Amino acid sequence: MRPIVVRLPVCNGLHYLKQSVESVLAQSFHDFDFLILDDSSTDGSWEYLSGFNDPRITLWRNSVNKGLFYNLNQMIQRSNSPLIKLWAQDDIMYPNCLEEVLSFHARYPGIGFSYSERDIIDQAGRVITPKVADHTPELISPELHARIAFFVGSIAGNIANVTLSRAALEKVGLFREDMRISGDFDMWVRLAQNHPVGFIHSRLIQLRDHAGQLSRQEEYFIFHLREDMEVYQYLLGYVSPGTRAEGRRLLRRFKLLFYYTLMVKAILKGHFRTAAEFFSMLSRFDNIGILTLSFVWNRVMRAKRYKSALNDNGGVVIPKQRDCA
Repeated sequence: MRPIVVRLPVCNGLHYLKQSVESVLAQSFHDFDFLILDDSSTDGSWEYLSGFNDPRITLWRNSVNKGLFYNLNQMIQRSNSPLIKLWAQDDIMYPNCLEEVLSFHARYPGIGFSYSERDIIDQAGRVITPKVADHTPELISPELHARIAFFVGSIAGNIANVTLSRAALEKVGLFREDMRISGDFDMWVRLAQNHPVGFIHSRLIQLRDHAGQLSRQEEYFIFHLREDMEVYQYLLGYVSPGTRAEGRRLLRRFKLLFYYTLMVKAILKGHFRTAAEFFSMLSRFDNIGILTLSFVWNRVMRAKRYKSALNDNGGVVIPKQRDCA
């Protein structure tokens, strides 16, 4: 049994796939398994992957498209390594990534999962990371994780930035396959309920930000809202009363305000059915009158709101939206 396994789901990712795979194979730490599941690609990804003859690679393919969280669960069930490094087809590992992850988990064996600092790159591979320091501690308590989640949603920003502890995963179960967008956020919230989260301050990966990501496509924003609200209901159910009250305030100032803004944009574009869906879900989750007042207030005080966001969160950097493609 190898100490860590890298799991890569692939779906029509040929454009960036070569860089992604080669960055894994070039790691300074060599003793890992590399599981790759192709989700019925039609762009040549399968043919490219089939050309490898590396004993660390296990490759298989779905005959029909199954979706991200189904694929992650399939790969989780196909190995027994104690650490599970999730990976993505359009991102790049720095050569010391796995070595640093293993060292960190050896120092903090009780964490549910870890994530690291990262560089954000554009479609051409240019680093576009904002110059903002992230002062989140290495060991994040369940209460602090909840507070950050109320502010930004998924703490890691992307599945490729996460390493799971198998021991913790066995306690909470697999990814929810009925979710299309927020299955990763749901998993982090379940893991953090009874386990601290680890934050590696080193920049270990490059996360690519590009227009083709599922989370960037407007037609999926409704799924974001519906599934995120379900996750937040679960999170609100297990935090302390004080954190629950603070969490609702943070949601109204940031995440719910984001979705309210999308509702307004839908109205302005004449997408009234979409706007009605946003209105219905927001109304079921919170007081729409309070959200309306929050929207009007923060439109006027926008600059102050973003400055306040950093101060209130102890310097935590807002991660990019999740890539679930």
